[in-house]
Amino acid sequence: MIVRAQETFCTYCSDQRRKSGLPREEFAATFTPARSRSLPLTVAGPCTLTRDGVRCVRPQVSGGLCAAHHNSRKYHEARGTFERWLRERATPYTDVPVCMVTDCAGASMNSRGLCNYHWRAWRAECRSSTDPVPAVPWAAHQPLYLLAHQFHLAPLPELLRWEVLYAVQQMDQWVRALEPHWIRGVISHLTTADTLLDATNTARLTKPHQSAVRTLENLQSAARAGYSEFSGITLIDQDVIDLRVLGLRHSASGKRRHLPGRVDLRTVRQPWLRQALRHWVTTARPTTEDFKRTFHATTIASTALAQRADAGEDPVALSFADATLAVDAFRAARKRDGTPYSSSFRRSLLGMFFQLIAYGRRCGTLDDLPGTFTRVPVEHVISVEEPNEDFIGKAIPESVIRQLDTHLDTLGTGNTYGCRDIDPDARHLLYRTMYIVLRDTGRRPLEIVSLARDCLENHNGQPTLIWDNHKRKRHRRRLPITTSTADAIRTWQSCRDQLHLPAKGDRYLFPSLTPLSDAPHISSTYLSDALRLWVDALPPLHAEGTDSQGQRLLFDPSLIYPYAFRHSYAQRHADAGTPVDVLRELMDHKSIAMTQRYYTVSLKRKSEAVAKLSAHVLDQHGHPSSSSSTAYEMRSIAVPYGGCTEPSNVKAGGQACPIRFQCAGCGFYRPDPSYLPAIEHHINELRADRETARAMGAAEFVTTALTAQITAYQRVIDRMNTHLASLPASERAQIEEASTVLRKARAGNNHTLLPLTTARPKDVR
Repeated sequence: MIVRAQETFCTYCSDQRRKSGLPREEFAATFTPARSRSLPLTVAGPCTLTRDGVRCVRPQVSGGLCAAHHNSRKYHEARGTFERWLRERATPYTDVPVCMVTDCAGASMNSRGLCNYHWRAWRAECRSSTDPVPAVPWAAHQPLYLLAHQFHLAPLPELLRWEVLYAVQQMDQWVRALEPHWIRGVISHLTTADTLLDATNTARLTKPHQSAVRTLENLQSAARAGYSEFSGITLIDQDVIDLRVLGLRHSASGKRRHLPGRVDLRTVRQPWLRQALRHWVTTARPTTEDFKRTFHATTIASTALAQRADAGEDPVALSFADATLAVDAFRAARKRDGTPYSSSFRRSLLGMFFQLIAYGRRCGTLDDLPGTFTRVPVEHVISVEEPNEDFIGKAIPESVIRQLDTHLDTLGTGNTYGCRDIDPDARHLLYRTMYIVLRDTGRRPLEIVSLARDCLENHNGQPTLIWDNHKRKRHRRRLPITTSTADAIRTWQSCRDQLHLPAKGDRYLFPSLTPLSDAPHISSTYLSDALRLWVDALPPLHAEGTDSQGQRLLFDPSLIYPYAFRHSYAQRHADAGTPVDVLRELMDHKSIAMTQRYYTVSLKRKSEAVAKLSAHVLDQHGHPSSSSSTAYEMRSIAVPYGGCTEPSNVKAGGQACPIRFQCAGCGFYRPDPSYLPAIEHHINELRADRETARAMGAAEFVTTALTAQITAYQRVIDRMNTHLASLPASERAQIEEASTVLRKARAGNNHTLLPLTTARPKDVR
């Protein structure tokens, strides 16, 4: 059976699945379609009667014989002369009579001159009619028999027939797959029309389904474009252009989208600016996304220039002040609901408008525009609005990721776009692997789906991922990954080697699954769609914390999308105290300021963390030394392994320790639980230093001092752990959360001072 482009089942199986109510995968595994009779125009083969080496060419109907020979066999078998007829009189036919119905592809199967399909239709009409129905005049008005992938233009008037044929040929270049059943339905409603150029043709549709309306609009657009071209009217002379006729396509090759439609350029008020836009779209042929954004930018600038006395219609009169006026309009641009656009979007609109101006000057369409109408980078700038903590909040909490991992066996098992050509188990493994790589590596979605087939390497026994940074055009980047992530990739590589997929995706780890795809690898849109379908089908996910009644808060599933896992990866490392320069390398950021955002903690969160931990500060001997949060901030300074309250060191910002940071032996030492990881790390460093000193044969007082420091710091850890163990579990969880906040704040503030010597003025020669 024929499967439609949007479906994974044929029409019959789709109806049966809907009636059964079973999930798609279960229905596909258990349903056995009933065997139906052969299609009306299909034949099993030519007649088997052969004589003197010549075989009958007419199609067989029963017993391996054609209709004429089958009737002769029945006649002679009834009279006992079959063997004699077969031996002496049976003559093979060398011609195949065609059906009397005009253009019917079926062979005549009987003496009436009709194919099997039309013969049955004629017999049915004869039985329902009281008067005889002659076969010849009846056949002159009969439609053809069409399969699911066929349509014919015979019912249309001659002019309309040629118009539809031309329009279908043009439409075939616009769409990824023609839908013949919609074209067949549209043709049945156009039998009373005269031309496709009639704007009222849409009203003829008795079933105005969206697909039927869109199909008719596509046919009409192609016919209008052909008529305009025949009449000598080029696209560059029109104010209403059809992006479908231009061949503009979406840059994304994922989920099927509606074709772009007609655009009225008259919303741009200035003729010279409208002409520049027409010339750009007809010569540069941008993607529909770029055209949409450039058209929007041009409309904003046109509205601003319309404030001039001459409405900006004379390009010669424009000056630098008018360019500034247009820039101001972009600075104040707002959405339809009145909310301002983001600064990055406004900067993008501004850049696209002046790119259009530059293109027009290069091509000569804006020769009359003075050079003073230009953008000055120093003055015509839209400031970037620094994102607040909401930027950090885009990270999916680790607790939510753990909940997602428990349902990983259901990922990719539902109605996933573009996956009908792959086995369900392989489809599940495909999307499971993409999710694991997305979660564990923090790469962008496009960087995940475009991974090379041989993206794994071993460097010093450590698995490494080879990936391409498309955003910054830095290729063959290397990222250390965990063994479990590498194992997941290898499992999919083994499965992928067994699949028969389009050859254009051979070099990719996640190749396109259908020849209709524009990209050689799976689109990031498919990944996003699969993730959205999966998350929406999961039970409610819980966020961190509880409400006023003690109930767990629900997590908004709309916040789970592929790019959010990149934020989660960065936030995970920032919370763990990974040095900012190391995280910058892992994220492949160009600027360390971008990485620094993940270490930023708002004053409110930091104050709350300080308030919680100030009550759990210990002194040198492990005794509680709590104070108010204000006193804790004012009278102490953060040093590598705790807080210090020594006045001179506090005044010097932690740079004037009298005993050189031997904190465990200092009476002013005030550690809190947020320093536990740093203290444990320092103990390990001291133990390594002690072993190195022993290997060097150092004096006994050196190793004794190191041992004393290890013992002192270990005593601090033991006493702090004992104190935490005595607290309720809920309070311990709050302390751990507050400790994470402060550790992240300290990690973001750490920086290494260069060993520079300050030159005094008197030393300068």
